[in-house]
Amino acid sequence: MRKQICGMENIFVLFGTTAEMARALGEGYQTVASWRRRGSIPAKHDKKIISAAKRRGKRLTYEDLAEARCGRGKNGWN
Repeated sequence: MRKQICGMENIFVLFGTTAEMARALGEGYQTVASWRRRGSIPAKHDKKIISAAKRRGKRLTYEDLAEARCGRGKNGWN
């Protein structure tokens, strides 16, 4: 059975690994790794995250990020 992924972890999963997300966002690995450990991404990075997801062929919206921050998901995320 597949593990249910909730909240901000959904955002990280879109990028594959922490290293891939760091590269896609132009952020340092340690920065992104600390976001993942905390389970939160500063909102000031939302536009960059949405653009990077789009470049990877993924659909991500500000609403998706807001839902993830609340620990919920939509459209089958949660």
